[in-house]
Amino acid sequence: MSFASLCIPRVTQHCSVENVRDVFNQLFDGEFVDYIDTNITTDSKGEMFQVMFVHFRDVPANEHTVAFYAKMEEEKMVKVMTGYKKYFWKVFLNRGKKERQGAHIMTKEEEEELANRKPKAQES
Repeated sequence: MSFASLCIPRVTQHCSVENVRDVFNQLFDGEFVDYIDTNITTDSKGEMFQVMFVHFRDVPANEHTVAFYAKMEEEKMVKVMTGYKKYFWKVFLNRGKKERQGAHIMTKEEEEELANRKPKAQES
Protein backbone atom coordinates (compact mmCIF):
# COMPACT_ATOMS: atom_id res chain seq x y z
CA MET A 1 0.00 0.00 0.00
CA SER A 2 1.35 3.41 -0.89
CA PHE A 3 0.68 5.89 1.91
CA ALA A 4 -0.04 9.50 1.09
CA SER A 5 2.20 11.92 2.93
CA LEU A 6 0.61 13.86 5.75
CA CYS A 7 0.79 17.46 6.92
CA ILE A 8 0.66 18.54 10.56
CA PRO A 9 0.23 22.31 10.23
CA ARG A 10 1.09 23.16 13.84
CA VAL A 11 3.57 21.31 16.04
CA THR A 12 5.10 22.95 19.11
CA GLN A 13 8.79 23.80 19.12
CA HIS A 14 9.63 21.23 21.82
CA CYS A 15 8.36 18.34 19.69
CA SER A 16 11.11 16.61 17.72
CA VAL A 17 11.08 14.68 14.45
CA GLU A 18 11.74 11.55 16.53
CA ASN A 19 8.62 12.24 18.62
CA VAL A 20 6.48 12.55 15.49
CA ARG A 21 8.03 9.40 13.98
CA ASP A 22 7.32 7.48 17.20
CA VAL A 23 3.68 8.63 17.33
CA PHE A 24 2.93 7.53 13.76
CA ASN A 25 4.83 4.26 14.04
CA GLN A 26 2.88 3.49 17.21
CA LEU A 27 -0.41 4.65 15.67
CA PHE A 28 0.08 2.48 12.57
CA ASP A 29 1.64 -0.44 14.49
CA GLY A 30 4.84 -0.67 12.47
CA GLU A 31 7.99 1.11 11.29
CA PHE A 32 6.34 2.93 8.38
CA VAL A 33 7.70 6.48 8.56
CA ASP A 34 10.35 7.10 5.91
CA TYR A 35 11.28 10.74 6.65
CA ILE A 36 9.81 13.98 7.98
CA ASP A 37 10.27 17.47 6.54
CA THR A 38 10.07 20.37 8.98
CA ASN A 39 9.48 24.07 8.44
CA ILE A 40 9.71 26.54 11.31
CA THR A 41 7.39 29.51 11.14
CA THR A 42 5.87 32.21 13.33
CA ASP A 43 2.21 32.99 13.96
CA SER A 44 0.60 36.46 14.18
CA LYS A 45 1.41 36.62 17.93
CA GLY A 46 5.11 36.00 17.28
CA GLU A 47 5.00 32.43 18.60
CA MET A 48 7.25 29.99 16.75
CA PHE A 49 5.96 26.58 15.73
CA GLN A 50 6.74 23.82 13.24
CA VAL A 51 4.88 22.58 10.20
CA MET A 52 5.73 18.91 9.61
CA PHE A 53 5.29 16.75 6.54
CA VAL A 54 5.38 13.02 7.28
CA HIS A 55 6.36 10.71 4.40
CA PHE A 56 5.93 6.94 4.46
CA ARG A 57 7.44 3.85 2.87
CA ASP A 58 5.33 1.49 0.80
CA VAL A 59 3.98 -0.97 3.34
CA PRO A 60 1.27 -3.60 3.54
CA ALA A 61 -2.07 -2.28 4.75
CA ASN A 62 -3.13 -3.19 8.27
CA GLU A 63 -6.24 -2.45 10.31
CA HIS A 64 -4.69 0.74 11.74
CA THR A 65 -3.62 2.31 8.45
CA VAL A 66 -6.84 1.36 6.67
CA ALA A 67 -8.93 2.89 9.48
CA PHE A 68 -6.81 6.06 9.49
CA TYR A 69 -7.07 6.66 5.74
CA ALA A 70 -10.80 5.80 5.72
CA LYS A 71 -11.36 8.48 8.38
CA MET A 72 -9.15 10.89 6.44
CA GLU A 73 -11.14 10.24 3.26
CA GLU A 74 -14.43 10.82 5.08
CA GLU A 75 -13.53 13.80 7.26
CA LYS A 76 -10.52 15.36 5.41
CA MET A 77 -8.72 15.65 8.76
CA VAL A 78 -7.82 13.31 11.61
CA LYS A 79 -7.08 14.37 15.18
CA VAL A 80 -4.18 12.31 16.51
CA MET A 81 -3.60 12.08 20.26
CA THR A 82 0.15 12.36 20.82
CA GLY A 83 0.25 10.39 24.06
CA TYR A 84 1.52 13.45 25.94
CA LYS A 85 -1.17 14.64 28.35
CA LYS A 86 -4.17 15.72 26.29
CA TYR A 87 -2.29 17.15 23.31
CA PHE A 88 -3.32 16.29 19.78
CA TRP A 89 -2.44 17.22 16.23
CA LYS A 90 -4.82 18.02 13.42
CA VAL A 91 -3.45 15.94 10.55
CA PHE A 92 -4.28 16.49 6.87
CA LEU A 93 -3.25 14.85 3.62
CA ASN A 94 -0.29 16.68 2.15
CA ARG A 95 -1.70 18.37 -0.93
CA GLY A 96 1.45 20.33 -1.68
CA LYS A 97 3.58 19.40 -4.63
CA LYS A 98 7.07 18.59 -3.40
CA GLU A 99 9.60 20.38 -5.52
CA ARG A 100 12.79 18.43 -5.87
CA GLN A 101 15.94 20.35 -5.25
CA GLY A 102 19.48 19.57 -6.22
CA ALA A 103 20.69 17.14 -8.84
CA HIS A 104 18.33 14.29 -9.68
CA ILE A 105 17.08 12.26 -12.62
CA MET A 106 14.20 14.05 -14.31
CA THR A 107 10.84 12.39 -13.71
CA LYS A 108 8.28 11.88 -16.45
CA GLU A 109 6.07 14.49 -14.74
CA GLU A 110 8.91 17.05 -14.73
CA GLU A 111 9.58 16.35 -18.39
CA GLU A 112 5.92 16.85 -19.32
CA GLU A 113 5.70 20.03 -17.25
CA LEU A 114 8.78 21.42 -18.95
CA ALA A 115 7.48 20.50 -22.41
CA ASN A 116 4.11 22.16 -21.70
CA ARG A 117 5.57 25.33 -20.22
CA LYS A 118 4.68 28.38 -22.28
CA PRO A 119 7.67 30.47 -23.35
CA LYS A 120 7.96 33.85 -21.67
CA ALA A 121 7.25 36.87 -23.88
CA GLN A 122 10.44 38.62 -24.84
CA GLU A 123 10.96 41.89 -23.05
CA SER A 124 11.87 44.88 -25.17
